[in-house]
Amino acid sequence: MMNADSLSTPDCLITNEAFSRVRQSQGTYFEPLQGLDPDQFAADTLDPARALEAATILKRVTDVDGKRILEIGAGCGVTHIVWTKHFGIDGTAVEPEGEGFGESASIARDLVAANGLDPSKIVGATGEKLPFDDDHFDVVYSSNVLEHTAEPAAVLREAIRVVKPGGIVQIVCPNYLSYFDGHYAAFHPPIFSNRFFCWWIKTVYGKDPAFAATIRTEVNPVWARRTLIEISESTPLEILGLGQDVFRERMRNSAVGRWMALGKVGRLVKIASTLKLNRLAASVVIALQGWTPLIITLRKRP
Repeated sequence: MMNADSLSTPDCLITNEAFSRVRQSQGTYFEPLQGLDPDQFAADTLDPARALEAATILKRVTDVDGKRILEIGAGCGVTHIVWTKHFGIDGTAVEPEGEGFGESASIARDLVAANGLDPSKIVGATGEKLPFDDDHFDVVYSSNVLEHTAEPAAVLREAIRVVKPGGIVQIVCPNYLSYFDGHYAAFHPPIFSNRFFCWWIKTVYGKDPAFAATIRTEVNPVWARRTLIEISESTPLEILGLGQDVFRERMRNSAVGRWMALGKVGRLVKIASTLKLNRLAASVVIALQGWTPLIITLRKRP
């Protein structure tokens, strides 16, 4: 049975209160969109294993042990807790309050406190306006947040501003030139406008497109390259990758994540692997700019 006790690890205690609050708020909201049971949603959201999995990708480009790290989008605080306990980071995380799922910041602070850490490290702020000095952090990290921000380009600029010269920024988000949206558990063609995305969700899947209307579907590799080139005119950057290597590796190993609604994608990848088409499929998808997720990784040049 999925519950707080079954999720808890030495790196992160998951409380019954946190599980219940996520289940009743976000889990209930997304149930008609994803078709995912609220208990499963809460378990996936709060699973500490996700934080360790995220760290393995970040550690390909930088050591995280003991580093001063900013997380844009604390969510319910699990990544902050796991990375603090497991890697000894000096961590800070921002999460907006009173907007959208505004309860997340409150859940995060309560969960951080329950784990014996400082809840003031969860700062009420948005990615577009970070309340930190220039060149302050060794690493700035964010996952599944950029597509929900008001100004994605401003978030990138702020992340680059607050990271130290030589520091790393890694932003993980959906690629809307890809073919699957996890928010709705929906397959789709490449998305070139939010209006089309809303029409697709309503017409093809018969689901309420109100949430789709809030998603920044311009986020894709073409947008990322263009935005980073513009930023590099004032701040020298080295683009380390956009996630193609991770996608190719996962396709080769049939290692699609089990979180949320990704089981549908995993089944297709396993079929491709059985037919020995997974490597070819990966190459074609990458050539068409359709890999997912988009993992924007860069170094701010000294």
